[in-house]
Amino acid sequence: MRKDNILLISGGTGGHVIPSVNFGNFLINNGHQCFLFLDERGIKYKSDFKGKIIKINSYHLGYNFFHKLRFICSYPITFLQSLFYLIIIRPRFVIAFGSYASFTPLLILSLFKFLGLTKIYLHEQNSVMGSVNRIFSRFADKIFLNFQNTNFINDKYLNKTLHVGFPNNNLFNFNRDINLDKNKIKKIVITGGSQGAKKLNLTICKIILKMKSEIVDKIKISIQSPFDEQDKLKKILDEKNIVYEIKNFYNDMPKKLHSSDILIARSGAGTVQDVINSKIPTILVPLSFSSNEHQLMNAKYLSEKNAAILIEEKDLEKKEIHQIIENFINDNIKQNALINNLKKIENYDCNRMIYKEIGFN
Repeated sequence: MRKDNILLISGGTGGHVIPSVNFGNFLINNGHQCFLFLDERGIKYKSDFKGKIIKINSYHLGYNFFHKLRFICSYPITFLQSLFYLIIIRPRFVIAFGSYASFTPLLILSLFKFLGLTKIYLHEQNSVMGSVNRIFSRFADKIFLNFQNTNFINDKYLNKTLHVGFPNNNLFNFNRDINLDKNKIKKIVITGGSQGAKKLNLTICKIILKMKSEIVDKIKISIQSPFDEQDKLKKILDEKNIVYEIKNFYNDMPKKLHSSDILIARSGAGTVQDVINSKIPTILVPLSFSSNEHQLMNAKYLSEKNAAILIEEKDLEKKEIHQIIENFINDNIKQNALINNLKKIENYDCNRMIYKEIGFN
């Protein structure tokens, strides 16, 4: 085991946590001792992390008075708890993956860096840099980017950036076969990302219900949905005897996509990377209120390469959208065109690139 402690900081959603887990496991597999700071929301996405997880108290500032009051009242505990663990661990290298949960540890670590005790690295998953990463860009030794043309980066820190892609754990060079069989049962995955998406799931299920019987008879649906919405979805799908499964969370979404034929999803950074890895024909419906429209920008990265279909949420309930989705499910030529364009997108060995840039190898 190598001596220098390495700390990863993440939290909130799977889009932040999953890449930190992937990179952490890569470090551990290469003989490093690795710790991961996560908040309560992020814990459920830790999956198979092999290192030490430390749960930190952290709340989002939020949009209403209650959330703001909770944040203010709990902040002294958050600060002292983070300070305690950072003094105990004394990390030599820190890699933060954004999210509000990173704010307080990075605030303290900025002092550690000033004292020459640690080096700070940031990874930005989205095509628009998040607020925490923007705040701490000035203290970062290097800023790793998933998207080459990431927005909202201060010009003063562009010389610190390096395009490395998204930390993956496996299935790096999956080569999806072209499908020409019109009679094949199409396996369709519907997901709103790690948090699920109530509106997306409900609307797509209603659209499927209106489709021609000859199409419905040839599809099998897998839906990632919160528990409290599952009964509604089942009631809709049972009206037409559609073959389906509904789960609260798929722990191995890459594996699920590799065995499926079509994806209908939000466009968080993790989802976009899963699409690129699995080469799955996809309809992306960006979350309309994502901060700085980062999901829309993520989706455009693929749609502008003709590697995915983009439907904005405000258009989702228009009559013509129903026809577009139905036609797409039944159009092997269009699906194969997306597969071929996805194969043209370069996939980076992100873990290895970050590892070398930090100086471990």
